[in-house]
Formats: sequence, C-alpha cells, structure tokens
Amino acid sequence: MKSRMDVGVRVRIASGKLREYGGRLKELEGRLKVIHGQARDASGRGRLQLERLERQLRATIDSTLKSLDGVMRNLEPRVRRSLDQTKAFTRGLRAGITAGAAAYRQSRRK
Repeated sequence: MKSRMDVGVRVRIASGKLREYGGRLKELEGRLKVIHGQARDASGRGRLQLERLERQLRATIDSTLKSLDGVMRNLEPRVRRSLDQTKAFTRGLRAGITAGAAAYRQSRRK
C-alpha cells in the first residue's frame, strides 16, 4: 500500500506538470501571434517560411494540448478517488472524536 506522503507528492508533481504545460501553451500562443503578424507583412520566400513555421507551431500547440488532455484524463479519476477517501477518513475521524467525547462525558457523570 502506498503511503499518504506518496499520494501528496504525486499530486504536487502532477499539478506542477499541469502548470508547466499551461505556461508552455501560453508561450506558444504568444509566439504564434507574433509569427502570424510577421507573415502578413512578409512577402515572397520569407512569407512561405513564416507560414511553414506557423504550421509547425500550430502542430506543436496541438501536441501539447493532447499531452495536457492525457495528463488530465489520467489525473482526474485519481484525484477524485483520493478526495473521496479523504472525505471518508474525515467523517470516520469526526465520528470517533464524537464517540470518544460522549464516552468520556458518560464516564465522568457516574
């Protein structure tokens, strides 16, 4: 059985990767806007090169989005499961505290 620390570390690593993918995606979108503007202003061979570069950048963005979707698909059920387990543990802990307090009060009344 995995320890609780391992799950927390895994969630932090996954959220870090998600942030990293989000940052990369924003950076690529920014570059795409710049290239698109330059391609509009260019002519001849330079325009063809910029259009090719724009297509390559769009492909990179698409692959990054696919990777991000894959990470989300793998991560989401695990996070939900761990949240459900945490809620169940919390309910059990609260019930134990309540029962213990009631038993303590009952023992003090005698």
